Amino acid sequence: MKKYISVFTIMVMIFLAACSNQNTSSTPTSNGNNTQSNSVTKLDEGVWPANEYTEGLPVAPGTVAWATLDTEHENCNINLTGISENDYNEYMELLNQEGFSVIENVSEEIEGENYVSIGTLLSNDEKWLSISYIPDSLTIYISFDNN
Repeated sequence: MKKYISVFTIMVMIFLAACSNQNTSSTPTSNGNNTQSNSVTKLDEGVWPANEYTEGLPVAPGTVAWATLDTEHENCNINLTGISENDYNEYMELLNQEGFSVIENVSEEIEGENYVSIGTLLSNDEKWLSISYIPDSLTIYISFDNN
């Protein structure tokens, strides 16, 4: 239960981040503002990461804008662009076919922005996925179920 609450909290944080200002550039203005801990590795852009976290997951549609691997906190994050709501729904179906079950699903119409933000928490008893979708962007947070 503790793991469920912490994963759900992370999902909510990603969901809220997805709801933030859409006009903000994802390109850092300088390397000085782009500090990371030593445990976080930035993975290649444009390439679906191949690692223990993504093993067994269907490759999501779209283009990998950024991806990170955090060895200290034991997770992998992938952000994809060029995603439609139909792409999102098809990817959710692929995950279901691969044995993932929806634990929680939250959607919210973003006031003044004319779109719906969707946050979904899934598990297959081995991995937890927290997925945040807004038009043109999908972020996947992957961690192992350590119970």
